[in-house]
This record gives sequence, C-alpha cells and structure tokens, in this order.
Amino acid sequence: MEELKTNLHIHTTYSDGSKTHKEIIHEAARAGIDALIFTDHNIFVDGIEGYYQFGGKKILVIMGEEIHDPNARPQKNHLLALGIKSNLCDFAENRNTLIKKIHDQDGAAFLAHPYDPALPNFNEPDISWEDWTVKRFDGIELWNGFSELKVRSKSKIAPYFYAFFPGFLPFSPPEKTIRIWDGLHASGKKAAAIAGSDAHAITFTAGFLKRVIFPYRYHFKTINNHILIEDDLKYDFLMDKKKVISALRNGNNFIANDLISDAAGFRFQIKNRKDQFFNMGDTFKFSDGLSALIHLPHKAEMRLIKDGECIHEKSRINDVNFPIHSPGVYRVEIYRRFKGRKRAWIFSNPIYIS
Repeated sequence: MEELKTNLHIHTTYSDGSKTHKEIIHEAARAGIDALIFTDHNIFVDGIEGYYQFGGKKILVIMGEEIHDPNARPQKNHLLALGIKSNLCDFAENRNTLIKKIHDQDGAAFLAHPYDPALPNFNEPDISWEDWTVKRFDGIELWNGFSELKVRSKSKIAPYFYAFFPGFLPFSPPEKTIRIWDGLHASGKKAAAIAGSDAHAITFTAGFLKRVIFPYRYHFKTINNHILIEDDLKYDFLMDKKKVISALRNGNNFIANDLISDAAGFRFQIKNRKDQFFNMGDTFKFSDGLSALIHLPHKAEMRLIKDGECIHEKSRINDVNFPIHSPGVYRVEIYRRFKGRKRAWIFSNPIYIS
C-alpha cells in the first residue's frame, strides 16, 4: 500500500494567494509533498495539471476550485471541488446541483471550513458552513490551517503572536468541527475528513512590522493528508489523479500535523476472525471476533473513538490490538506533546461497521 503526503486547498495569484502555481509547486516538492491540489476562488485554471519534477522529486499536481456564491450575503458555504475538469462556479447558487456537477466530472465535493469564526483584527468575516440542506457531498474539511488562526485567537494580541510565530500552531481540529463530523455519522451519513491548508501567504503590515502570514512552506510541513492507495503510482497522470481523488472521496486517508513529527507509517485497520483486514473508509458487516489494530510510527497517546465517544485510551504506545464488540463508526485520534502542550498529531478517517 503506497502512502502519499498530499496538501490541498491552495490559493495562487489567480485569486487571493501571493505566488504562482510553479513557485508553489517548487516549494511543495522541496518540502517532500507527493501530491498537491490547487483550489482558487471561483476559478478553474487550465493547463497546470500533471507531473512536475524538481531535482529527483516528482510531484502530482491536480486542479480544483473553492466555490461560493459571490452574490450571497454573507458569503458563507464554501465548497471544495477537487479533481474537476472545468470551471463550475456558475452553479454556486444551487449547491446540490453544484455537487452533482462535481461528481459528473469525477471530482470530490467537500464542505470547506465548516466552523470558521470572524477575526476582526485581520478583517476576516465568519465564513462557516450553514446550508445543511445539501446532500451527496463526500465529506468535510475537518482541519483548516488558516481557520486555526481564527479559532485560537481568543485575545486581541493572539492573532499577531501566531502570525509572527506560526510554529506555535496548530493545536487540533476545532471541537465544533469534530462535533459536526460526528453528528453527520450519527445521522447515518458517511463523511470523509480532509485537512486543508487554505494557503494564501498574505503579507501583513502593522506599523513598521511586516510579515508573510503562514508561508506556503509552513503549510507543507504542517497539516497534511496521508493518502493510502492499494496500487503504487504508475506516473500516468490521468490514472494517478483518479486514484488520489477516489481515495479522498472514500476516506482512504488520515490527517496529520507533520510539524510535530512525520506521521508516515500510521495505520488503523480492523481484522476479523478470517484474517480479513478493513481499512479507513471501508464499510463491512459486524461479526464476532473483530479487533482494532493501530500502529504509530512513534510513541504517543492514542484514543479509539466509537460513535463520537472515546472507548479506549492508552499513553506512550506504538501498537494497539483492541477487541471490537459492537457495530459503529470507529476512528482514531493521536496526541503528542509539542512546544509545551499536548496537541493533535493524527486523526484517522473512520471504519464503518454496520
């Protein structure tokens, strides 16, 4: 099974980012990213997709679009359209139609930053998701890099501190977003989770102080999606693009804050008595003799979550084998200490047992 470190929700000079596609791709390759997905606001940029090579590093570049209705007030309900083939912002007004169009193009539809509060100091409005009449979306953006600044800024000085010292972020996906995710599962919805950088690398000026807020290279070393695909990449662009988008749509990935430590090698599976293994994103029928198998690349605190509640917790472990006694939605949270406090390191996608 091949593991691809993938960063997505990237903005360029075509919308409100500060660098060109090629500049960003170069930085991503230098940071060890295997796949990159661009999502400029309400614009699809043709002619960029493909494989790029810098030195000995190949990187798969896929296009997408962050779509919202520009006539709406406030301008909430941003939708990430990943792996599409053409501009779909003309369908922004009707989000269910938009999601169908995304799927018609073999893309994946994710609700962007479901909880994204206002940050008045930076003139940033609340752009949380509000339209819960939507159907057939593939999942949500559980952890958003730029939203983290807004969520954690509880005092007037906090956003300035984090803007100038971004290494003290992130902490974890917002609790409100986690509750939204678990609530979707409780309602019977299968909802995959992704992490988005929401990278802009905007220059902020305050008097004589000047700083690029969250440079692209910071995002590439921080919150990433580790995608697991059964077959190795063939370096055939269309074939490999389909594998990456399908894996994200199905939840065959985990989210990691690689700034704490490289999370490559984490695994979460459930095994039955016949030695069949089920992976993140899989759905299967309950039977006796099931076990959750969890492997961590470094010792950390592990929480096994069933239907939104922690059912097993262990500290300073690498491997867990825990019996599963009932159907439910199972996922894993991993925490490590970093810069003086406990932080989320890894969030798995669920395994669904009916």
